[in-house]
Amino acid sequence: MKLDKAIRRVIPSSSRLSYNPIFKAVVDSFDLVPKLVYEELSKIPPNHMRIRVGVGNRIFANHVIFITGSKDFWMHAFHSGLCRLDSTIVDIGCGCGRYAHPLRDYRFKSERFTGKYIGVDIDEEMLAWCRRNYDAERFSFYQSKHASKAYRGAANGNSHYQLPVADESADFIFSTSLLTHVLEEQLGNYCQESFRALRPGGRMAMTCFSMDHPPPTYGGRHTFRHRIANAYVESLEVPEAAVAYEEKFLFAVAQAAGFRTTEILEAPGDWQPMLLSRK
Repeated sequence: MKLDKAIRRVIPSSSRLSYNPIFKAVVDSFDLVPKLVYEELSKIPPNHMRIRVGVGNRIFANHVIFITGSKDFWMHAFHSGLCRLDSTIVDIGCGCGRYAHPLRDYRFKSERFTGKYIGVDIDEEMLAWCRRNYDAERFSFYQSKHASKAYRGAANGNSHYQLPVADESADFIFSTSLLTHVLEEQLGNYCQESFRALRPGGRMAMTCFSMDHPPPTYGGRHTFRHRIANAYVESLEVPEAAVAYEEKFLFAVAQAAGFRTTEILEAPGDWQPMLLSRK
C-alpha cells in the first residue's frame, strides 16, 4: 500500500511507534473483524506487536504474513537437518512468537513438536503475551537485558548477556532479523553465547542485512549511509532501527566465537541472507 510506504519513509523505526497508546488502539482495531470471522486469527498477537517485529509495508493487513511468514524457514530447517521435532531450539529475538507459532500448532496425525523452544527478547510486553499463549511444557520465554533505542527493554547496564541455556545443551540456535537491529558488541555477545550453548555439531543460523548482498530496498528506503565501527546504520538517532554488516566481518565474528565452519546462504532479491555456522 502506498500509505504504508509513505509512513515507513517518514518514521525511521516503526517499532518505536508501536509503543504509542494511540497508535496501538488504531492499528489493533483492524483485528476486530478478522478475528471474529476467522478462528485461527484469534491465536495470533495484536497488530501493534506484529508491526513491532516487522510486517514489511503491510501495516493494516498483515494477518496472513504472520501465520505463513516462517513456513519456508522451517521447511528448510527440518529438511536440512538443522533441527528435529524433538530438538532443543533457541530463538534469539523471538518477539511475539512469529516463529514459535507454527511449532505450537503443528500436528500431523499423532505427530507434533515435542522438543523445547526457548525464546529470548528484550521486550517484556511481547514476552508476556507469549507466556500466556504458549504451553509451558514446550515453550519458555526470557528477557534479555540489552539496551536498544528501537525497542523497549530492561537494560541493566551489563554489556554481556548470558542465554538461559546450559553449556552444550541446545541443538539449534537461530535469529530472524536480530542482527539487523544490534550493534557490534551485542552481535559478538550473541555469537559467543550461541557457541557456548550449542552441542558439538549444532548450528547457529542468523539472518542479517548484508552490504555484500543488499536488500531490494537499498538506495531507497535503506541506504546504510552512517558508520558506527563495523556497523552500517540507517539512522544515527535510532541506530538499531536498521543495521548492516560486511560479510567478512560476520565471518570473523563467528570464527572468533569458535565456530568451525561458516557460510552465507543467499539468493537474488534476498532481503536478508543467512549466516549459518556449525560448532
